[in-house]
Amino acid sequence: MDEKPAAAPRRGIYLVASRRSQAECNNLIASIRRCGCRLPIHVIPFDESPAVLDKRWDGVAPLSMADFPAEGREFFNELKRRHRQCHPGLLRRFLSWFGEFDEFLYSDNDVVALMNWEELFPWLEDQDLVHADCEFTTGGRFNLREPRRFEELMGAGSLEAAMTSGHFLCRRSPRHPVDLLQGLAWMESHRDLLIWQDQVLLHVTLLVAEWRVLNLCKPPHNWASSWAGDYQDVLELVRTIQVERRPISHMHYSGKIGAGTRPIDELLWSSLTAKERNRKLLWALLRQASGGEALARQMSRAERKIKQLAKHGE
Repeated sequence: MDEKPAAAPRRGIYLVASRRSQAECNNLIASIRRCGCRLPIHVIPFDESPAVLDKRWDGVAPLSMADFPAEGREFFNELKRRHRQCHPGLLRRFLSWFGEFDEFLYSDNDVVALMNWEELFPWLEDQDLVHADCEFTTGGRFNLREPRRFEELMGAGSLEAAMTSGHFLCRRSPRHPVDLLQGLAWMESHRDLLIWQDQVLLHVTLLVAEWRVLNLCKPPHNWASSWAGDYQDVLELVRTIQVERRPISHMHYSGKIGAGTRPIDELLWSSLTAKERNRKLLWALLRQASGGEALARQMSRAERKIKQLAKHGE
C-alpha cells in the first residue's frame, strides 16, 4: 500500500504589536501584502493595549495570551521571571514556538517587506533557523560586555553567529523551548559577560544547542544588508538590488534609525496617503529643527542606562 505524502507544513507570520506601535505594524502588514505574500499574519499583543489593525488586508488576526496553550504561557512566565532585564513585551516573540504554525517568520514592527516572504521558507528545508542580517559584522558590541571572553568560551566563530531577533524564520521543534531555557541558564551562569536582552538569548541558544542556522547575508549567498542605517536613501537601495543584483528581504529600522527625517525613512510611511505622509514628515522635520529629536534620543539613552544599572545591581 502506498504511503500517504507528508502534509505540507503550516506556515505563517507572527508580529508583536501594541497601541503605541500600531502605525508601524499596519505599515509592515501593508508592505507584506503589497509584495504578494498571502500567508496568515497573527499579531501577538505587546501589552494590555493591543494594536488596532487595518481591516483592509485579509488573513490578519489579533491574538490574545489565551490563544496560546498552557505550556506556552508557562514558558513565557518562566522567561519573564528569569529575564527581568528585558521588557516582558519583547519576550512575547518567543510565544511563536507555541502557536499553530510549523514554520513561522517572526518580524518586529519597525520593518518593511521588500520581497514576497513566502519565497524565504524553502531556505528552511534543512535548517532550524534562517535570517538575513549583518549583525555578524558588529563584533558583538551590541550583545556582549566582553566579546573576546565570550568567544573563548563558545569557540571560534561564535561572534559571527550573532543575529538580530527582529526578523527570522524558524522550523519549530519540540526541543526548541528546552534549548532556549538551556541558553538562558548559560546566560545566568555568565551574567556579567552579556548585555541582557532578548536578542542575546537567541545568539546564545543557537550556539549552546548547536542549531542549524543559515544567514543569507553571508557567503555564498551574500544578500545585502537589511538594516536601514546602511543606506543613504531609496536610490541606494534600488541600486543595490538592481545594479549589484543582491537581494534584500526587508528593511529594518532598528536603533532609532527611522525618525522620519532621512530619505530612507520614506518606506516607513509607504502605506499612508500623500497628505498623511507630508503631515508626518513636517512634524519630524520640526522636531529635528527644534532639537526635540536629539533630546528624545538622549533621554531614551539615559533611561536605558539607568534601567540597565538598576537591573545589573539586583
